[in-house]
Amino acid sequence: MRTRSVVLGAAVLLGLAACDSHADATNDSDPLPPVQLAQQPAASAGGACILWDYAFIKSKIGVTFEVAASDQVDDTSTCVVQTIAGDWPDLALSVVESTQADAKLFLSDLKPDKATTLKGLGKAAYRLNTAASGGHGPSVEIGWLSEAKQLQTLRFTFAKTAKAADVTAMNTRLLSLAKAMDTTAG
Repeated sequence: MRTRSVVLGAAVLLGLAACDSHADATNDSDPLPPVQLAQQPAASAGGACILWDYAFIKSKIGVTFEVAASDQVDDTSTCVVQTIAGDWPDLALSVVESTQADAKLFLSDLKPDKATTLKGLGKAAYRLNTAASGGHGPSVEIGWLSEAKQLQTLRFTFAKTAKAADVTAMNTRLLSLAKAMDTTAG
């Protein structure tokens, strides 16, 4: 289920409930003020979202997001941020709290087959670009073994209207975000 739909649905229901209770409570024609949604910080979603705020993301990749959702399963924490305007673009982060994998194991067993090895990020890293499929456009994924022995993955998924130049530019921008997020052992 997409967070945007849940947020908008809740706002509509709250707005309708407020109108109904106002109509019951008073007979005068003074309308209620319009319902306004307050943007919550991405970190308020918990999980891996505690590592993000919308301004930080925008400063690194140039995209403005407004809603966030997270989950936690065992030692893996996730966060997805997206716009209110549509299902895509979105940006997902997953963090595995700790691993015994070293750089060699990461590149041999955890790097996807068609991924490119990246230098200068964590102990080992890769980038994988995938084509559009389903209802969304292409995606750029960067995964790495951090200096703190965490497995981290960022995936930016474009809307169907994305152009090849957008994907090329996002390769560099997403790497910049990953480097800014890389955790150290100390």
